[in-house]
Amino acid sequence: MKKILWVIIIFLVLFGIVIGEQVYVDNTLNTLIKNIDTLNAKIENVTTINTQEINSICEDLDVFWTESEKIMCLFISHNDLNRVGEQIKRVKSYIKSDKKDECECEIETLKFYAESYRHVMEINIQNLL
Repeated sequence: MKKILWVIIIFLVLFGIVIGEQVYVDNTLNTLIKNIDTLNAKIENVTTINTQEINSICEDLDVFWTESEKIMCLFISHNDLNRVGEQIKRVKSYIKSDKKDECECEIETLKFYAESYRHVMEINIQNLL
């Protein structure tokens, strides 16, 4: 009886960890997508993208991702996380060089990566098998 109780406790602890990990990843990726949408909305409404406001939003996005990446690397492959970081760096460089069309293209790719990671990390029967 004591062994069964320990098995149940261990199962509940592991289940709690899985749920906590899922909530953290979902919140982080949702915040990333929200920040990307904010940046994209600001860029769409101007002709010159090399402004203090847009640079600040992009820098905040970079800082957010750099901090989140430290914990996210426990759940997602480092190579996948590096793609997001590289895309953010490309966006920053296009903003500094005031290349709006290229920047919008890189933002769409960045958003695609964030949304695809959210889909990959969802709890579903395919991921369990």
